Amino acid sequence: MQPTPFSHNAFWSQLLNSRLVPDRESLLAAVEEMKVWTVLMAEHAKFIRLGLDPNPNQEELFRMADQFAIELDRLYSRTIIAPNAPDETLYILREETIVLVNKLIQFKKELFQALESCQGLAILPAILVDHVRREADRFVGTLERSKHDQQTRSRDTLGLSGGGQLAQTVPRQLYHRLPPQQLFTVAVEETMFFSRIHSEHAEHLSMSFRPEVQESHRQTAIRFHHDYNNLLMQAAEVEQSGTQLRQLIDEERKLSHAFRDYLGQLLDEISTCRIPTGQTNFPPLLADHMRREVIYFIDILDRFRFS
Repeated sequence: MQPTPFSHNAFWSQLLNSRLVPDRESLLAAVEEMKVWTVLMAEHAKFIRLGLDPNPNQEELFRMADQFAIELDRLYSRTIIAPNAPDETLYILREETIVLVNKLIQFKKELFQALESCQGLAILPAILVDHVRREADRFVGTLERSKHDQQTRSRDTLGLSGGGQLAQTVPRQLYHRLPPQQLFTVAVEETMFFSRIHSEHAEHLSMSFRPEVQESHRQTAIRFHHDYNNLLMQAAEVEQSGTQLRQLIDEERKLSHAFRDYLGQLLDEISTCRIPTGQTNFPPLLADHMRREVIYFIDILDRFRFS
């Protein structure tokens, strides 16, 4: 599964002759998103690969997930040197990433439908496939918004209330460009999106610990699930009233610091076999994957400045 190839010289020449020449700040902001999310997308593909039933009828699904992981790992390696690269290279890298992740989104949609209809078999829940699809859609949405403010993802697509209204996803490093009202909308949407994401993370963990022997870990995960759900409802109220956003952000930050620390401790216990029974019913990488997503969300929260 190769990204759609570009004729670099012809494509860039055509762009320079148009009015759509990207500014470097937007390109670098997109690369910063890619540094985080190409890794996470690659891990999504690996988790899917790990969770598929290994019967011969699903060999193609396994190989597709594996190929996505390989291609996304390669894209990530290119983002490391990207900030020193010329604009053309950054632009092509962003376009190739959008193409590949859109293919991954389609793969996740089809896999979700297969699992929901029992046309596919896996140990990973169908709802978890939809969960990682929403994350991928948000990622592409941020990259598209770095392209002359293009909006391509609806709130419904991202699992937010608002139906077909277009989401205001934008790279973190471009927040300073936004007028106050738009920044308010971005802040609400991001808190709603990640409150749901982390609530689902915690819920999945609570169902994946070993019964009885890891009960305290399960109960802690359940508390985080409920706390993030409460903040999700609070975010909807903030959007409706137009007030109390700073308080919401403070509560999100406090809860997310606690969740980050919990996941870090959990990873340490699993890695050193100090958790009861020495193992869990989920791969250790999953705890670290979730922890990095919380760190990303904390970084978003720290960038919001409201008077």
